[in-house]
Amino acid sequence: MKKFFLFFLCLSLGGFAYSQEIRVTQRHSDKSVKLAKPFTLQYDISYTPQQSQVELDKDSLSPDFEVTQATFTPQAPGSGTYRLTAMPFALGKSTFTVTFLLTQNGKAIAKTHDAAPISIAPANVFRDKKLREIRPPHLPSGWWKWLLALLLATILLYVFLIRRQRKTLGALTVRAEEDKRPCDQIALAKIKALLASGLWERQAYKLFYITLGDILREYLWKRFSTDVSADTSTELVRHAKNIPALEPLLSPLKDFLNSGDLVKFAKAQPQESTRNRDVQFLRTLVQTTAPQEAATQPEKKV
Repeated sequence: MKKFFLFFLCLSLGGFAYSQEIRVTQRHSDKSVKLAKPFTLQYDISYTPQQSQVELDKDSLSPDFEVTQATFTPQAPGSGTYRLTAMPFALGKSTFTVTFLLTQNGKAIAKTHDAAPISIAPANVFRDKKLREIRPPHLPSGWWKWLLALLLATILLYVFLIRRQRKTLGALTVRAEEDKRPCDQIALAKIKALLASGLWERQAYKLFYITLGDILREYLWKRFSTDVSADTSTELVRHAKNIPALEPLLSPLKDFLNSGDLVKFAKAQPQESTRNRDVQFLRTLVQTTAPQEAATQPEKKV
């Protein structure tokens, strides 16, 4: 009798447990959706007892999705359809998880969980080459302040550059006015300073010959008022032919200019004998063409 009672009790409990059940019989969802584009998931649900209610556990929803709408439509007794509208906010592979509760008198008596794998792709971008901006230009607030600051900065920079240029030109003018020696003495002094500068000893041959040529060009300008500062070697010789005092020196002048061109443009390394020849030629040119001092006029007899 006792065994029969236990057997009957087990059958009753088993039947009671079986009668409180909820499960997803079928799920309808897309396997791939677009980012931030709503899509629909549909769940067919069966449950017992039939008088129970089916609810959505919102805490169980996936964080990568936002459910914007959820509706439950009862079908036959003990079955129904839950329709969810969700919007994905994460790229790549994800899982949409949801839990449905079976409740009676506001208490959950059973639940079921479902997980749907979904791949989220980037949203399509509208790319039309004919698309044109029709909105008016947007000007940030306070734009006139930035424009005024830019204008002031431009004016200050302009004033600074002008003052700097005038200062430089003024310094050059002062130096030119301070050196009142004859042009031949200035040229000979610069040749001496060049030899003592150490450029030749440091093998700065190019700078040495550039300076040597500048001394010649400066002397021709001060002595004969012939501007050859921007002339090539060929142009300088052509100008020299028009100066009678330089006519006997045209041939060595060509050799002098040719030495400088080889060093400056062909990166030649001159011998010390070549340097001495060119330096001596420049000295000779200055000394032979130097302006003569005015002859002393005789005193007038009273």
